[in-house]
Amino acid sequence: MNGMGHKPGALWSGVRVHRGWWGVRLGAALLGTMLALSGPASAGSDNSSNTYAGDANGIVIPTGTLLAIQYFGVRESDTYVTTNDNIFAKLGAGKEIDSEFELFTSITRFVYFTSLFNHPLALEAAFTGVEVNEANIGNEPVHNPATGLGPQSVQDGFLDPVFFLSYGLIAAPKDERFLVLTNYFYLPFGRYDKFANVNVAAPEQFTWVPQVALAEGLGKYGLKNFWLDVIANASLHTDGNAPLAIRGVGQFDELDQDNSYDLKVFLRYEFMQSGHIAVGIEKSWGGDQIAKGGELGALLGATSLGKDDFLKGHLQISYPLTPDIHIATDITHDFQREGGFDEDITAEIRLVKFFLPSTPLSSTPLK
Repeated sequence: MNGMGHKPGALWSGVRVHRGWWGVRLGAALLGTMLALSGPASAGSDNSSNTYAGDANGIVIPTGTLLAIQYFGVRESDTYVTTNDNIFAKLGAGKEIDSEFELFTSITRFVYFTSLFNHPLALEAAFTGVEVNEANIGNEPVHNPATGLGPQSVQDGFLDPVFFLSYGLIAAPKDERFLVLTNYFYLPFGRYDKFANVNVAAPEQFTWVPQVALAEGLGKYGLKNFWLDVIANASLHTDGNAPLAIRGVGQFDELDQDNSYDLKVFLRYEFMQSGHIAVGIEKSWGGDQIAKGGELGALLGATSLGKDDFLKGHLQISYPLTPDIHIATDITHDFQREGGFDEDITAEIRLVKFFLPSTPLSSTPLK
């Protein structure tokens, strides 16, 4: 569902959804069908990345090193925020819809370090599983659906796998400067059900995410052990297949998605070798998912199912439990969200196991 992906992403209570907010443009027969069988869907979006502060430094980890990484995360929301052409707004909902949403993620990732043209190169793959514990847009009991959507049907499971490579354009530990170019390729193999109200995977889309990550040490400017991390990327999406269908009524035939853009800026303090704390701000925009065509397109016109539009704060801590096992955590909160679930809090733990070559492990942080 949009905005809750990787990448993968409600502190304020939303406006209560009042009785009868559905009764706007659709006839009674269609309305009853949507409530009973398959209400509007939120489609997942492959956008951005889960790059942490300090990851760019690790591009100089010795050639031949293999990393096995495991992430565990939880995301919670109590508000869904619409936009003017959002499907819920077209059906009469207000700007904010009281909702209950809780999602658990598990990501398994592998990284192998090598080199190309005398520059470091990391080859990587990641596989994500998601379980939706609760999805209730409208925050209404199942026996009283007339006042809102009520508990939603969900298609969770595996998201699109991602394969990526990172190339160290600048790897200068003595100058405290690292510049890394990464290309992510999301393959359209995630589980998607056009009849489900909430999908965590994208509707059979291929996504390419080029990213640049800069780590600049501030010691040379008089701020010893401080670093500035800047991570910027764009997400380019292909068209998706039918993103929403209603049994007995019809479907949208296709999904077009605008490009997404994401910028993260962190101030990082290294309190020990391979250990740091970082605070950051993340801005994402674009990614509007427009469903069109088919019977539902004729009824509703081109309709947004969500956007990648938010402002998020980060708090990250990294700590080496042993020389070859590191732990990190990332805690976030949405300050602003448009066209998706406003995330009250997300919390993620990252565990890293180093499998070292004969060369001693570099002291630089994890990439």
